[in-house]
Amino acid sequence: MLRVGVPEYRLPKDILQKEIDLIADLGVEIQTNAPIGPNFTVDDIFKKGYKAVFLAVGAHKSGKMGIEDEELEEVLGGTSFLKDVNLGEMSKLSGKVAVIGGGNTAIDAARSAKRLGAEEVTIIYRRSRSEMPASEEEIEAAAEEGILIKYLACPTRILGKNGKVSGAECVDMKLGEPDESGRRKPVPIKGSEFTIDADYVIMAVSQSPDTSFLPDGKFKKDRRGLIEVDND
Repeated sequence: MLRVGVPEYRLPKDILQKEIDLIADLGVEIQTNAPIGPNFTVDDIFKKGYKAVFLAVGAHKSGKMGIEDEELEEVLGGTSFLKDVNLGEMSKLSGKVAVIGGGNTAIDAARSAKRLGAEEVTIIYRRSRSEMPASEEEIEAAAEEGILIKYLACPTRILGKNGKVSGAECVDMKLGEPDESGRRKPVPIKGSEFTIDADYVIMAVSQSPDTSFLPDGKFKKDRRGLIEVDND
């Protein structure tokens, strides 16, 4: 994730490689190209004599909003977009880009889109700046680079024209009572619909772990797909 999920400007690859080398120099064996699955299971690791297995697979799957026309080709997932950029599979972007979300992935995606040549990049976030989970320095850096941030707004559907993204229909929000996250819940303002022009929409609303490698029924998962653990 550090290599393909974080932009080069924020985490240079040579520094990351030095960090990996330090871990290897401590005597830690790093075995790559060894996916857990039908041919190599968690139980197989225990059979090799290991006393504990720590699962730290990260959250690589981009979340979706479940809105109309979200499946159009120009609607991209935040983590998958950053991966394509880091692997060189996406090296150019043109037109207007709308990024949905308020975390560091959203900021990374917006700043990367700008570096790839996007003429205009707008971040759409459903809460206010004080609730934005992205780090303050990243938000300020994005603003300095000319990235627009539209607060208290939420997309309700993707707009398409001739099978391609043309924008997003959004609604203004107001903050209500705190929800389970402790932050004030965004509530749509009736009759406040507006549209934002966009050639690409990047969804950076949430991330979840890909636990498809685990056998069914062996581990309990919560509603977010996270593995439930003993709190003690």
